Amino acid sequence: MTQMDPVTQMELTEVNDDGWKMKSYIIGGMVGATVGMITAVMLVRNSDQKHEGPPHIEVTEVLKLSIAAIGLVRGIAALGD
Repeated sequence: MTQMDPVTQMELTEVNDDGWKMKSYIIGGMVGATVGMITAVMLVRNSDQKHEGPPHIEVTEVLKLSIAAIGLVRGIAALGD
């Protein structure tokens, strides 16, 4: 077996380490887009069933959902620890 110099070994390690990062970004983006699209479809469907026109969303509801979403994201990020 041939020996690699430390610089080449480090470069190969860095290349291998970046592969999982890109996969994580792609999968995370796809999941986020899918969840966002499903949420939008459900919002429109709900609005159509109850009344015509765009839904009336209050600022307090948006703040509550934003805080919940931040908590969810922090929980998912903590899985990596």
